[in-house]
Amino acid sequence: MFLRRLAALCGGATDGGVLAALRAELASEFSFAAIPLPPPFHCQDFVTVSDAPLAEDLLLRRRTHSEEVLVSALLAPVMFEGQEPLPRDLLVKVFVSKPGATPVLHFDCGLWLEEKPFGQYAINAVRYHSSPGDAREDKYEGPEFRDLDPQLKAALKEYLVARGVNSKLVSSILRHLYQKEQAQHFKWLKTMEETFTKDH
Repeated sequence: MFLRRLAALCGGATDGGVLAALRAELASEFSFAAIPLPPPFHCQDFVTVSDAPLAEDLLLRRRTHSEEVLVSALLAPVMFEGQEPLPRDLLVKVFVSKPGATPVLHFDCGLWLEEKPFGQYAINAVRYHSSPGDAREDKYEGPEFRDLDPQLKAALKEYLVARGVNSKLVSSILRHLYQKEQAQHFKWLKTMEETFTKDH
């Protein structure tokens, strides 16, 4: 209903070129008649906790008798170079906790598509929380990750790899979220096109 009202406000058939622009966007961005949503994310080492079709993020969990690893990921906001959108990077948060013990380790990671070699994710920050919900901004969170000793940085990366958070997993997540975003974008454009077509 909202879209129909929007079309009416744009002048019905005289839509200011919206319909033509929508069709041009569809033609330039998509070469298929339809783009289905990808199946729910599957990984041998992790259980998918949340991967709703219309959600932008993905939540995975790996649980053993001695610890729990949570991985939360979403695509970074769209950035532009001039008029052209750049490939979207991947933002990842990893939480490692021990049953009945504190603190909770928190890693901020990312896969930057402009970085080489492609597919190598990086840790941006590591901190700890006294409890899963304790993420106050007024407490000391440790030094900048880039300022840590190289040997310590490498050891922290291996710590995550040993818990299944490796380049293969991160690249698979990026591919899945990109496919889902493309399907959502296509559906939005088609819905807008259908709405404005009805008023012509």
